[in-house]
Amino acid sequence: MTFDMPARHHFKITAKCPTHSRTDASARHHQVVIDEPEIRGGTDVAATPLETMLSSYLACLNVISHFIADEMGIRLDDMSMALDAEFDTGGVSTQSPATLPFPNLTLTVNVTSDANDTQLAQLQSDLYARCPVTVIFTQAGSNIDATWNVTKI
Repeated sequence: MTFDMPARHHFKITAKCPTHSRTDASARHHQVVIDEPEIRGGTDVAATPLETMLSSYLACLNVISHFIADEMGIRLDDMSMALDAEFDTGGVSTQSPATLPFPNLTLTVNVTSDANDTQLAQLQSDLYARCPVTVIFTQAGSNIDATWNVTKI
């Protein structure tokens, strides 16, 4: 999985907003629909903006961890993840400024690997430093409590 990565990359995303709650975004040739549940005036045809962002976090962890594992010469198989994100609604409800929307994230990673404990610790350290979404959360002040359940090959 090697490729030349430029020093800078520009993401070009466009969006059409057919209603006050629905956004139809385009990234390259892919379509992403984002909506709100009916209780918040949406039609609930897709995940909310925040659910989409949190899903992107898990996807980023998946991609970057496999990228690092490949560099390290170790295997990661049968990966699954779960995220419990505590959301401070104060900023959205205008009760107070949203200085830290996600104070606590609880991440569970389940994976099968041939890595030893030292390699797994290195992979995790590199992952948290290299995953752009992790960096955004940690620099914002979010606490990420991660548990890795590893089944050895």
